[in-house]
Amino acid sequence: MKILENKFFQFLIFVLVIMIIAFFAVNINKQATAGEDNNLISVTGTGDVYTTPDVGVVDISVVTEKVDISSAMQENTQKMNDIISFIKGEGVDEKDIKTTNFSINPIYQYDRNGKRSLVDYEISQNLNIKIRDLTKVGDILSGATAKGANSVGDLSFTVDNDDQIKENAKTLAIADAKAKAKTLEKALGVKFIKIVNYSESSYTPTPIYNYAMDQKVMSTSAGGSSLTIETGQNKITSTVTITYSIK
Repeated sequence: MKILENKFFQFLIFVLVIMIIAFFAVNINKQATAGEDNNLISVTGTGDVYTTPDVGVVDISVVTEKVDISSAMQENTQKMNDIISFIKGEGVDEKDIKTTNFSINPIYQYDRNGKRSLVDYEISQNLNIKIRDLTKVGDILSGATAKGANSVGDLSFTVDNDDQIKENAKTLAIADAKAKAKTLEKALGVKFIKIVNYSESSYTPTPIYNYAMDQKVMSTSAGGSSLTIETGQNKITSTVTITYSIK
């Protein structure tokens, strides 16, 4: 019986010793990790990729003012239908033509006594159009104004599928950050141990062209001369921040 008790006691001591060793090992590892995490350096890298846009996006509107709402509605609808038909005839797919606004608003004026009287009804309809054949941008804008569009604006040029371009920019940004890290190692006399954090972001500034197209400009466009539109290039910028633990 005593032999069994002694063996059991020895086993308990053995287990206790193992637990104490494990406890100290975990704490030493935590202290080492904490020491590393307290010595951190973040490095930021950027990568720029220039690309030629392949899609033009523009807003085209027809605004009609008449005192008779039925007449205003008929005129506005006819002009917009003509514009849509023309745009489709230029090869723009139906899925790339979207009505983004339609509104009917009464316009009032007030006399000296504050009495309100109806002057006109304003009917406005707006289309957002994607033009994938960029050689037709000028023709489409000129033709739309000839068909009755009296507001054209926010023309911008984008890349329809820019995922791979963003990846290329990110690759350049990471390479830039790593190069800066190596330079810092030498300059500061430290050793970069491991990456403890990473973040990234991308930005594509899109050039936007605004047109204040008055009646004179629209008349000129309708006379047969197409607008000359230059698409230029877009720059996609990726920024990454890598945080290293050092010693």
